[in-house]
This record gives sequence, C-alpha cells and structure tokens, in this order.
Amino acid sequence: MKNKKIIIYILLISWMGLIFFFSHQSAIDSDKVSSGVIDKIIHTIEIISNHKLTDNELKLISNYLVFPIRKLAHFTLYFILGILFYNLIKSYIKNNKKRIIVSLLFCLLYACSDEIHQIFIPGRSGEIRDVFIDSIGSFMGIILIYIFLKRKDNKNEEKNI
Repeated sequence: MKNKKIIIYILLISWMGLIFFFSHQSAIDSDKVSSGVIDKIIHTIEIISNHKLTDNELKLISNYLVFPIRKLAHFTLYFILGILFYNLIKSYIKNNKKRIIVSLLFCLLYACSDEIHQIFIPGRSGEIRDVFIDSIGSFMGIILIYIFLKRKDNKNEEKNI
C-alpha cells in the first residue's frame, strides 16, 4: 500500500511538472507544439479523405483548429491532474464531498498559479478563461474518478455479501 501511494505521489508531481514545462515554453515554442498537433490532424484528414489539401485549405483548417486544440490541451492536462490528485487525497480524506472539494480547490489553485507563471514567459499571458477551462477539466476528471471508484467499491461490497 505504501508503494502504491509513493507511485501516486510520483505520478502527480510528474504531471504537475509536465504542466509547468508546457507553461514555461515561450509563445513561439508553444505555437510549434500546437502546429505539430494540427499538422498531424491535417495529415489524418488527407489520408481519410484521400485528398491532398490546397495551401488555402491548409491555412483555413489550421486557423480553425488552433484555438480548440490549445483549449483542449488545457482541459486534458487538468482533467488528468484532477484524477491524479483525487486518487491521492482519497487515502487522507474519507468524506466524498470533502475529497471532491479539496481536489477541485487544489486544481483551481494550481491553474491560477500556472496562469500567473505564464505572465512572466515571453509572448505568453495569463488568461482567466484558461483557469475556467482548467477548472472544468479538473472537475470532469474528479467526477469521473469518483464515479469509477464508487462503482468499484459497490461491486466489491456485492461480492462480499
């Protein structure tokens, strides 16, 4: 059990480090990451449609995808952070409502600190909208892991009856 907790701590801290790493990238480097993802999506579209896109189509699709891809990245990073933190805190707090609240507060504070951090990175800015998206991602991850663990506990109780 102790080894499992150590692994959970390592995963959580590593994930927080990954978020910090992405936030610490300059705007140019961050744009390159987003462009790389968009290029892979466009390549997949070309394969599926069996159609080579024109430069105009590429530009249109890239412009259309950049915002949702970047916001989906925020959502996903914090979705996983919510799952990892809730998984850790469940061994310290027994009340489900308190676990959810503490987990959400932790993720919210980390999202705020992340956006403050970005203010000091060249070409980046702190955005309230991103804190909101991060919080929604965290909340969804926390609720998902809560439901998953609740069902798992219910199945274990049924087996013991």
